Amino acid sequence: MIRCKMSLKSRMTKCRRHLRSVLLFIYFSLLGFALFNYKSHCVYTMPDALLQMSQIGHSSEGKCKINIAELDEVKVDIFSEPSEKEIQAINPEVKKGGVYSPKKCQAWQKVAIIIPYRDRYHFLMILLNRLLPMLQRQQLNFRIFVVEQAGDKQFNRGKLMNVGYLEALKFDKFDCFVFQDADLLPETDKNLYMCDPHARHLASAINEMRYHVMYYNYAGGVIALNRENYHRINGYSNSYWGWGNEDDDFSARILESGLLLTRPPEHIGRYKMVRHKKQTRSDHGNEMFLGWRSRWMTDGLSDPDGMNYTRLQLEELPLYTHVKVDIGDPPAQMRLGNPDELVSLWWFLKFYFP
Repeated sequence: MIRCKMSLKSRMTKCRRHLRSVLLFIYFSLLGFALFNYKSHCVYTMPDALLQMSQIGHSSEGKCKINIAELDEVKVDIFSEPSEKEIQAINPEVKKGGVYSPKKCQAWQKVAIIIPYRDRYHFLMILLNRLLPMLQRQQLNFRIFVVEQAGDKQFNRGKLMNVGYLEALKFDKFDCFVFQDADLLPETDKNLYMCDPHARHLASAINEMRYHVMYYNYAGGVIALNRENYHRINGYSNSYWGWGNEDDDFSARILESGLLLTRPPEHIGRYKMVRHKKQTRSDHGNEMFLGWRSRWMTDGLSDPDGMNYTRLQLEELPLYTHVKVDIGDPPAQMRLGNPDELVSLWWFLKFYFP
């Protein structure tokens, strides 16, 4: 009996040793993979760099002087829902349509804020209550677009972004487009809502992700691109119905086109997420992402079928420009891409673990 107990204990000890060895091997393999495949696609830059780059080739005469040091962190309330009238009262300078421009100087960039939306009025009011004062303190010339998907079919965030971009250009020749999720609130005014010559991922530290990016090439939440670069990458994919993967597809387009993914440092790119129940994931989202490269140039702004939509309502409300659209139904068969052009497992690993 004693011998059996000794034997069992011995086997357990050996198992623990083997398990420890296997885990160490996996850890150092992943570490080595990351070190040997690291590429600096993502660059952290201070907000001042956005102002410096905006000044290249342009006169600063009459332009707004933005003092980053005077912009502060703000205590963000994700629970209280202000009314539209309350938000109007504290933002008297904001005009109909969610439009603002500084009176005493000329903004460096004309910015369109595009918010994809459906059935989240509570989130929208909390966001506008935070964004409108911040954007004014940043002395931006801006208009806020809320692009609402009609009906109850699966949400298509990517297509709504593309629709918002096209609808915004009917109002003005904006320099910069900020694509903003309704459930994310910036925690500091120092995080300038401006574009650089690349793709500016503003949400570099979200509280739900312990104030880190979810993974190296993550490009979700809030991101800013200028007109030329948005056309260069063909906008978002129109093919992802449901939650997830459209951000990965978008990030892959950015990197493949030769653009950097720039971010503010984590202490500046901080966001709080309004708590909510997650939406259903995209049908075949992972399989579709593996075929992103074969669809890239035909699935986006350039796709006449995918970009087919009907504008049901256009109204300049006191706090924002409301665009309600029917974007159709999900196709019976998803566009998974050409089987011969799927990205390899090696590419997939490098994307998530560069």
